[in-house]
Amino acid sequence: MLRETSRTTLSLKGNQQAAASQPTASPHSFPQRPPLPSHIAITPVTAAILPSFRRAISLILPIRYPNSFYTSILSESAASSLSRAAIWYDRSRASKRKWEDDHVSSQQSAKDQLPNNSLENGELVGAIRCRLEPVPTPPSPNGCPTTEHQLYIQALALLSPYRGHGIATRLLETVITEALRMHTDVSGVYAHVWEANEEGLDWYKRRGFVVEEPVIQGYYRRLKPDGARIVRKGIGVRDWLRVKEDAGAAPDEDELRTSRRVSE
Repeated sequence: MLRETSRTTLSLKGNQQAAASQPTASPHSFPQRPPLPSHIAITPVTAAILPSFRRAISLILPIRYPNSFYTSILSESAASSLSRAAIWYDRSRASKRKWEDDHVSSQQSAKDQLPNNSLENGELVGAIRCRLEPVPTPPSPNGCPTTEHQLYIQALALLSPYRGHGIATRLLETVITEALRMHTDVSGVYAHVWEANEEGLDWYKRRGFVVEEPVIQGYYRRLKPDGARIVRKGIGVRDWLRVKEDAGAAPDEDELRTSRRVSE
């Protein structure tokens, strides 16, 4: 009996010591999000990777986009800001990236030191392109017209062997952050999803999107059934916290309290 009690006491002490050794989040820190594996980079779309960007979207999505859909990414600043690619580097590249992360100076971030906008030793596995759309709103009390913007996801594609790593989520988060930098009046995000794409609809629902009714018939003319569903969600506190985090600003107490309530 004494031996069992002693063993239990030792176990409790061990658990307390282990808990004490775990890093605790500062009450003024940003909510933590899972990091991407070190061999994955989210990067702007450049001329060097545009052909692979186009190929990824063409392979996955059932819509044939005109050539201008892709070339405008290089010629229009808004299209460039709201487009991103995910590059999967090989393991030797990942090792190099980790070494550089460990040795980066305090004055410059690791992502700035890495030439992550090329396909050297890597493969483009994901792509996103969005646009901002103005949404007319009722005039203000003084009679002045007001507008809001919504972010429309024109294309979001991820090659199937690379799913399950958080890549598509990070692509979307990155573009939402860019959109909020461009316009502080962005109120929501939406997309069209093929009505028979249950996997895609579930992916959006798990990220807080609402599937709207009714089905838009005839949207996908090359598919049977040919309907689309609109998925939509509002911009929330966590989206604005990511903007502050990327800018190096500290969150305020109200934002943190709201963010914690959302995650509970």
